[in-house]
Amino acid sequence: MMRAYNVTVTVTGRTDLPGELWTAATVYLPDRLSDSVTVLFGFPGGGFGRRYFDVQALPGYSQAEYHTAAGFVFVACDHLLVGDSARPHDPLALTYENLAAANHATVEHIVARLGEGALVPEVAPVRVVKTVGMGQSMGGCLLTVQQANHRTFDGVAFLGWSGIYTNFPTPDGGRATHPLPTRGTDLHPIADKVLGVVAPDEDQFRFCFHWPDEEPELMEADLSTYRPFSGVVRGDDRTPWGSTTVPPCAVTMMTEGAVSAEAAAIDVPVLVGSGERDVIPDPRAEPSAYRSSSDISLVVVPRMGHMHNFARTREHLWEHISLFARRLPASPAQ
Repeated sequence: MMRAYNVTVTVTGRTDLPGELWTAATVYLPDRLSDSVTVLFGFPGGGFGRRYFDVQALPGYSQAEYHTAAGFVFVACDHLLVGDSARPHDPLALTYENLAAANHATVEHIVARLGEGALVPEVAPVRVVKTVGMGQSMGGCLLTVQQANHRTFDGVAFLGWSGIYTNFPTPDGGRATHPLPTRGTDLHPIADKVLGVVAPDEDQFRFCFHWPDEEPELMEADLSTYRPFSGVVRGDDRTPWGSTTVPPCAVTMMTEGAVSAEAAAIDVPVLVGSGERDVIPDPRAEPSAYRSSSDISLVVVPRMGHMHNFARTREHLWEHISLFARRLPASPAQ
């Protein structure tokens, strides 16, 4: 059986943000832990927390269980201001860069402690031979910046995130865009005009996020509480996969070319994962965003909406992630 350990990582001083800061993560280990392991790190999207990767409300919805059953170590991480991680004094001061820096520090700490046998008392030292970063939606945006700025991972998987232009599909086959502020905009004077105001409506969220055949118990609980920046509670017993809080800079992510420079700088293998209906306008154009990578894979999963782990076809995506991780060369440091 999978073993799960909650850890808190101090990231004070690892960003340009003042005050005491920490991130929350859950480390999932296979029942039998090899001496040499590949570690998969998952970073959630806006309005979701790290338990998105370990949905336990119904059997078979835990991505962490799927990967640990195959021998991987899986680590699910909360960004700053998400889930159980620290809430900076000024949330509007959060940027792509300082969020990515905190995530990089989290990965460094966990990988080092696994190698030392110091992460949890009952786990002996293991050799981490490969690390893979997975970012879903907002997590994909921040992973792009993290990999470009810090070169954290041996391979990266962007799940429901476009390196070109992330936006919503519409039932007529078009795309829905909104007049959102661009990256780097000072949100202090305009926060009340854009946070939770300029956004897709409930019908757009339903159409984009969830395929109609999904389990109603999960889908309806998710949709009825998905109101970013409104204070509607998520992450409780009904929606343990959710997060009430979202970094405000997320409102700038659905603008054209938000992280195009960083995407172009990534030189490790890339996997792009998209649902049949997703925020990626043209999945087959995505490889052009990663011009420095010589190894780019794409999977478009049928009958899957943007929130991949709720789809009945979710294991199709998880299998592609496993195959991607297995074929990566070992880290040069190993």
